[in-house]
Amino acid sequence: MSDSTSLSGRVRTDPRLHAVALAGALAVGVALASVHWLGLIAAGALASLAAPTVRRGAGYALVAGVVCLAAFAVSLGPAAGAASDMFPIVYVTVGAGLGLPLFGSLARAVVA
Repeated sequence: MSDSTSLSGRVRTDPRLHAVALAGALAVGVALASVHWLGLIAAGALASLAAPTVRRGAGYALVAGVVCLAAFAVSLGPAAGAASDMFPIVYVTVGAGLGLPLFGSLARAVVA
């Protein structure tokens, strides 16, 4: 079976399937990240697997991290303003929110 007829090949080339796969990966990734921090790695891995190239997969993983951080900020509600003044914790939160999905995007390089 050639890569163009495989499911992963179609997801990476067909715009409609690509958008659905990326939206699904982001939804599952945010859901997993809301339960445990390892979900951030899974979010990056799932988002990057829909990418046509490894470089774009890293970009998708960063987008997944930003989406997870935004969902976390929304979940804080009115306490988000007070939480943003806690600088050492904010640095760890943002670093993990961007770094862990990027680490998960290595899955795209492995699958290539």
